[in-house]
Amino acid sequence: MIRLSLEEINAQSPYEVSYAPNGDFVFATSLNIHYLVSFEEEEPLGGCETFQFVIQKLDNQRSPHDAKIEQAILAILEVFFKEYLNVMLYLCDDSDGREANRNRLFLNWFKKRAAPERFTIRTASTVVEGKGFYAAIIIENRNPKLQAVIDDFEQTAEALTNEKP
Repeated sequence: MIRLSLEEINAQSPYEVSYAPNGDFVFATSLNIHYLVSFEEEEPLGGCETFQFVIQKLDNQRSPHDAKIEQAILAILEVFFKEYLNVMLYLCDDSDGREANRNRLFLNWFKKRAAPERFTIRTASTVVEGKGFYAAIIIENRNPKLQAVIDDFEQTAEALTNEKP
């Protein structure tokens, strides 16, 4: 389980972020829509600890655009990368056919706010049985295993892309 400084997160987040009982991060918007953010341990990439980053809306209701959600999520990520040299893996949910939009939105959020000289981002996508599969890794350039992580991700992505259904 990843533990981060809530004090540092909340200094940057427009919404109050707290820990859920299971150790994930939670926050509620001004419209009382609840979000959960978690880091789930995955198989290491390039010999580096790897965590899948998960964003989940807990309430089953549509909500208007809220730029503060982006700010809250990016505040959590900023502290994650400040405290750890781990790899962040991002996979898009394909349960409703909007995975391409989620992928584009998240990567735009991150690229808009992150210093390009600080991070390396690699993406991969494929279609399996008519469903889009989108993945990305984000890793700080100061990580001593940077090239090994990139190589491992690209080999895995190539293998998945070339698999026959």
